[in-house]
Amino acid sequence: MYTINLVESSMHSNHLNNNNSRIKLGFDLRIYEDTIQFVNISLTDQFSRLQDVFDIQVSAKSSYSAIKKTVGQILTSLWVFNQNPSHYSWDWVFDSNDISTLERVRNGDLEFDIEVKAIVEISENGNKMVPIIGRERVRFSGTDWISFIKHFGYSTKYGLSLPPSLLDDKSWLQAFEFLNDARKHMQRGKTYDALRQCLSTIESYMDFGKERGGPYSDKVWEELLLDITPQKKAGIAGLLAGVSTYLNKVGHHRNSKLKENGNLATVPLDQYEAELMLGISQLVVTYLERLKADRGTLSENSD
Repeated sequence: MYTINLVESSMHSNHLNNNNSRIKLGFDLRIYEDTIQFVNISLTDQFSRLQDVFDIQVSAKSSYSAIKKTVGQILTSLWVFNQNPSHYSWDWVFDSNDISTLERVRNGDLEFDIEVKAIVEISENGNKMVPIIGRERVRFSGTDWISFIKHFGYSTKYGLSLPPSLLDDKSWLQAFEFLNDARKHMQRGKTYDALRQCLSTIESYMDFGKERGGPYSDKVWEELLLDITPQKKAGIAGLLAGVSTYLNKVGHHRNSKLKENGNLATVPLDQYEAELMLGISQLVVTYLERLKADRGTLSENSD
């Protein structure tokens, strides 16, 4: 539970600015999948003079001096102060720009300075409207933070360092959605299944057929790479074929030269290697989405 002491910010009166008179905002922070929430919110004072709350604004700044602006948006509501609130939490909303900005400077746990501004009514020789303000520092462990941002397409520190322009791109978001099953396999420790799902996603971009031999040859990608200069085409085809070959030989096929108990053995694959290939697959599928979109644009122009 965090507690923020709120003091009067008026220039012309001093009703609340001693240690025994402060109003206190209490809350917990909860990370639930892709949402950060302020929960168990309460506004209290020791002498029960608080009558009503007319406005409250909450903002957050990173503790890193390199970041000058507020981070994310905290969606406050006065409903949480009702006796029977229908809304009992505030959402703290981040976008990919916020996350990318933080990841450029983060080196472990993450801290924020939370600032609260409110207008309240207190009873003191009649009722008075009083502006109040306060701030407090909150912390997220590196583990909790990474768990949160994974839901936005960030799976490793490598992925997090990518520019916001890419992470906001439709191709990146589409690739993240297509690889959702692969990530679920990875979370359950099913590394081979994760790589097979990555390969299946890449295969979905072309109709390879039996006569074409799958995505492991540079030539099968030529249809997708029309109107690209030969040297660049060779580079892209080599990338797509090479990643597909790794996913196939390591994630799909067993070791053809080694048997265990009469059966072909699996190719050695640890969690770290699988995580790397999932990250690479995210980039490759993003590239495929962009190539597909470019082909669609060319087709429209030719019509």
